[in-house]
Amino acid sequence: ILVGARIMSVKRPVALALCHTFLGAYAAALANGKARWVERETAEGMVKNLLDSLRSRLRPQFLDSRTERKGKQRLIRLDGKKALPVSDKQRSKITSFMETFAGQQPNPQFYKVLDVARRIAGTGSLGVDRYIILVEGKGSPDRNYLLDLKQALPSSLTPHLTIKQPRWQTEAHRVVALQQRIQAVPMAFLHPVVIGKKAYVLRGLQPSEDRVVLNGAPKEPRLLEGVIQTMGELVAWGQLRSSGRDNSAISDALIDFAQREKWKQSLLDVAEYCSVQTEQDWRIYATAFDDGAFTV
Repeated sequence: ILVGARIMSVKRPVALALCHTFLGAYAAALANGKARWVERETAEGMVKNLLDSLRSRLRPQFLDSRTERKGKQRLIRLDGKKALPVSDKQRSKITSFMETFAGQQPNPQFYKVLDVARRIAGTGSLGVDRYIILVEGKGSPDRNYLLDLKQALPSSLTPHLTIKQPRWQTEAHRVVALQQRIQAVPMAFLHPVVIGKKAYVLRGLQPSEDRVVLNGAPKEPRLLEGVIQTMGELVAWGQLRSSGRDNSAISDALIDFAQREKWKQSLLDVAEYCSVQTEQDWRIYATAFDDGAFTV
């Protein structure tokens, strides 16, 4: 919230108020002790608009937005923004893996590879192996499926942790296990996989458009507050849903934590410090980039 305030044209007092909205919603949902989820029927504002748009979207329309028709077949659209071409070696690697993976599934034909491309999806994809895979699905051309294959890397927090962490088979197993625990309904086709010596998360493609975009959103405080409140509740519900697993805090401990007050100001102080540091880091990088320090 604090980092994005400038982009959202939100003044600092309003941004701080939104932070308190988040913390209040998070603490209230955690103290309630019940893991819920966002209901389409009761959602409001921008969250409701997002859920309504997803309900009305048809598969052929979604495929048309990401692929090109070649007769009765489709190919991934290489637009340079969301998808880039793969090398012959990369295509062979992914296709070979998918053939092996398909052989282990109840319906191997579903996973027949039709096309492969490199995926671009925000800063989280920079320097990471990530691919879009077009598969046969339930039939060409309008019942194909798009899959997302992303390399799984260690959490940036790992070097700073003092609490003993669970032993995971791979980083992909960590990511998938936590998504399955935290989310009320995990993504379709969610699997941890290994290709060569690298671990990947395989799942259904979730378009970058399937989110509430605050940049350029209406600036009415009421609408922003609604989104921020929902985000705070979602964090709490996810923690309650996954509580007690692998020696993590149980629900009673989370409820007790939510009823305390001191941690809220401490967390806000850390958030303010981190937002300033992030802004400084960005300015240093931007200056270095403009000076030609990086080759593209």
